Amino acid sequence: MRKNDDYRYSEIRKNIWQIEEDHGVCCTLVKGSEKALLIDTGYGRRNLRAFIEQNLDTPYMVVNSHGHPDHIGGNHWFDTVLTVREELDVIRHFEEGTPLYSQKILPVKDRLSLGNLHITVIPLPGHTAGSTGFLVEEERLLIAGDALNEELWLFNYGSLSLKQLYRTLKQTLSLEFDSYLCGHNRKEYKKEALTSHIKNMEALKTDACIPEVTIGFETLRSIYEDASGHSEIVFTKDKLSLR
Repeated sequence: MRKNDDYRYSEIRKNIWQIEEDHGVCCTLVKGSEKALLIDTGYGRRNLRAFIEQNLDTPYMVVNSHGHPDHIGGNHWFDTVLTVREELDVIRHFEEGTPLYSQKILPVKDRLSLGNLHITVIPLPGHTAGSTGFLVEEERLLIAGDALNEELWLFNYGSLSLKQLYRTLKQTLSLEFDSYLCGHNRKEYKKEALTSHIKNMEALKTDACIPEVTIGFETLRSIYEDASGHSEIVFTKDKLSLR
């Protein structure tokens, strides 16, 4: 792990950095031979653009994995930001009437080339409808934002049902990758860790969940752990209706 005055960052691979801002929120920088890709922009309280440009000697693109404020807050530092069309509603919701983020948004393509690295854009609906992952093909690494966190949240604006999350997890396991990164940890996870989420959902019983209040929402927390990994799913009761 390395540190400068504003950010802590880990070199996951020689060309891939997991950059931490406040409260464990991570952005990911993928450096190709001709271009780089910055995935998410954090809260935006520090000059992320200056940090990125100090550490690159190529042009770069910026993309949002989803539209929650801790991942789009730094959009204002950049001229344009890419995202999927399905997530624009969530981004606009958190602008609260002031177009701080959506005015910079352009649609992202299904596949991006960084020169020697190629990235497939992967839909990961659940945490939000437009949650998106970025599969670095040559590295067999999926960069997943908040869609595959150890602690998965299904509440707040734009989140989907447990049924949809389960479907997404199953589909993700069928993809060609070996490990993945999340939006709230600098750790690299083995693909098999996703099975702990699936088993958590298959065994989930509401009367065994922990009731709590999470950022103002009345939620239930289901916890599961096995040799594959640790899973916590935090959801509001309405997410059970389509289970």
